[in-house]
Amino acid sequence: MTATLLSGAAPVRALPVRPNLEHLRNEAKSRLKQERATDPTAQLATAQRDLARDYGFPSWRRLLAEVRKLTEGLTETGKERMERLRIEQARPRTEVPIDPTVVDGYLGFYELTPTIILVVQRDQNDLIVRLTGQAFCAIVPESRRKFFYRNSTIQAQISFTVGPDGIATAATLHQNGLEQTSPRITGDRANAIEARREARQAANTPAPGSEAALRRIIEATQQGRPELARMSKPLARAFDEQLPDNLRTVRSWGDLVSVDFKGVSRIDDSDVFTVVFSAAESEWRLTMNGPETIESASFRLTP
Repeated sequence: MTATLLSGAAPVRALPVRPNLEHLRNEAKSRLKQERATDPTAQLATAQRDLARDYGFPSWRRLLAEVRKLTEGLTETGKERMERLRIEQARPRTEVPIDPTVVDGYLGFYELTPTIILVVQRDQNDLIVRLTGQAFCAIVPESRRKFFYRNSTIQAQISFTVGPDGIATAATLHQNGLEQTSPRITGDRANAIEARREARQAANTPAPGSEAALRRIIEATQQGRPELARMSKPLARAFDEQLPDNLRTVRSWGDLVSVDFKGVSRIDDSDVFTVVFSAAESEWRLTMNGPETIESASFRLTP
């Protein structure tokens, strides 16, 4: 007897070469959310089973076993980690109730970079956070120690590392495929950092080594040989990931003609430069961590 392929049968989805368990779990949760729109009694186990069958496996357990077999012994690259984290950070979050007294141990100041402080405060019943130069935003709990922004357009979360006394020793910002941990600091240290920031903006002069670092990063981009050791870890990861696209862009602008300091940004405390190439004019922003290390960098084409 000849087997007949039914035209209405759904094709089996193929697993990627390096499947990701976190991505599959989030996919199952998204499926559950869709199913509950029509059936409020739908269960996660059913959504997981249906997803497994989409990939040609009879059960969720068999799917997980296959993924673990495929990924056993493989080392996750930096790019793969960033992509995995981006997927996780962008998934829908659900607020859960927690003991409101727990957050008392989270209030305070955390040093994200030498010039950026994360401030955590209460505003009546809300827990609110602010990064230096930005407005306060409310965050809500998805677990006892991890929170997400109430404003759903901000795809970021903040988690707290807590000591035996219930007081947070650090806060981690989960955003843009990165996880940046900030140690708790005293109010005096936070005030000193803010005072230095205000003084630098009043003086409106570039940080030591800023222009030289900018010229290095432009040259490194044009040559495709980044000096990652002279960048902060988050910048090095992003620079390495975006190098092929940035290389094509900057090379298309032609030779470097001039670099002119415009001023210190009041938003992010970066040094702002106008950089002219033979075929384009651009704006670059840098923040430094000492005269040799670039903390952050970005550029855009100007009209």
